[in-house]
Amino acid sequence: MSEFSRFITGDTDLDQINLQIAGQEAAASQFKESKISVKDSQLINEVTFEELSAGTRPKRLKIVKHTESQPPGTKKVWEGAMIVAGTNTDVIAYRTV
Repeated sequence: MSEFSRFITGDTDLDQINLQIAGQEAAASQFKESKISVKDSQLINEVTFEELSAGTRPKRLKIVKHTESQPPGTKKVWEGAMIVAGTNTDVIAYRTV
């Protein structure tokens, strides 16, 4: 399957980042990673997804701040930095097992 990127603006809070990623995953794709990029002179999150077979939806993903506890029943699938509400923030992505 191929990969593609979507952009999430740097002023977006963590709840909205999770909602935007969930919306994209509902369309048969799976979160792979995020990196901080610049677009139109603004810091943004460039989020990479992998296309899945039609009708496939991955298990629930939740991105939390690095200082928060791991949600029960999940495994870590990625960690890095994102721009959250205008601040460079260390985060971890967990997926339901």
